Amino acid sequence: MKYIIFDLEFNSAFKIDRRTKKLMRGNTNPLCPQEIIEIGAVKVNSEFDVIDTFKMFVKPQLYIKVHPKVKQKTGITKEDLLDGISLEDAIESFKGWIEDDDFILCSWGQDDIKELKRNCEFFKIEMNWIKRYCDIQRMCMEYLELPKGMQIGLKKAVEMFNIDVDNKFHKALNDSIYTSKVLKAFNNENSKIHEIKYEN
Repeated sequence: MKYIIFDLEFNSAFKIDRRTKKLMRGNTNPLCPQEIIEIGAVKVNSEFDVIDTFKMFVKPQLYIKVHPKVKQKTGITKEDLLDGISLEDAIESFKGWIEDDDFILCSWGQDDIKELKRNCEFFKIEMNWIKRYCDIQRMCMEYLELPKGMQIGLKKAVEMFNIDVDNKFHKALNDSIYTSKVLKAFNNENSKIHEIKYEN
């Protein structure tokens, strides 16, 4: 059994007001308001140790210019995306890296899996290769016995478990690595991955 922990970075539409020079919401496609521009992932074993990594830039088709806030947050530049590949090719590369069908796809929270589904539906990319999924954020909150409805961010979880911060957050691969470290930190002999069947 393999656990594939992934993270995505997104871009969105924007415009600059000519008169005020203020950043404004752009013309967004309601069927795909956030477009995937980076995929990062780690492959971990049964002890939750990282055994392989994956990183890929995705060349945007909807929102070509990098949103200033996205650039500031992630460090992703237009040059990075020019070297990217289509989402369809990136997904094929990701599937090839995973190698087999015996895996559980994991992420910190459900935002990334929802956006992956929305992007794939928009660009007509099959998702039937995903059979099982796990929300590590939810597992972490259950472990910490947080009040219902209270959420904890990845950065806060890293701090709570005294995990060394040696790379910048909001980079797809880095966040995947941090998520794997949080998972390893709160797991023990009695812990089990709370896997759910993924509905395509």
